[in-house]
Amino acid sequence: MQYVDLDEKLLFQDDTFTPMPGFHREFKLHDIKRKTHFQETLQKRYEHQNIAKRVNDLATRLENKPHLDETDIKAYNDLDDEIVELILSTAKRVGRVDFGYQRSADLCIAGKTIRLHKAILSCIRNDIRYTESFESLANELNHQLPNRDEINVRQAMANVNEAWKAKRIVEKEDGERRARWLEEI
Repeated sequence: MQYVDLDEKLLFQDDTFTPMPGFHREFKLHDIKRKTHFQETLQKRYEHQNIAKRVNDLATRLENKPHLDETDIKAYNDLDDEIVELILSTAKRVGRVDFGYQRSADLCIAGKTIRLHKAILSCIRNDIRYTESFESLANELNHQLPNRDEINVRQAMANVNEAWKAKRIVEKEDGERRARWLEEI
């Protein structure tokens, strides 16, 4: 058996090609919707950062100098890096893939109810008061928050389990509910 130890840095010069998976690519040029969204978003960011004015100012400043010094080169490189970063960040923002699902309102309410009951359980276990976010979530769900002195951990856990059971029932019926919900939209 032979063994060869290759010096990767010398051999590949830190310039290896690793193809990106298709779902990680920002977007493709034939995707007109994302391409136009990219151009519009980039234009807004350029205007916000005053890129055109800064490029023109730098060009006129460098045009009048016979030879460039370190500060001029640094100013050029900084502006170039900022433009490249704007382009890349805009491409990443526009090219994000939405792996979300279209959920019915009933399923969202069931999930929020579980979250509310888990938060109540956490408050009771840790002996802390309800926060404003709990109260706003309870108001959104039209749910009366129990008095902390009147409920114990076992009852709170039972409420969480009941909320999970209700969510499972909604999940089973969600296909029909989602079809009705989409028709309403």
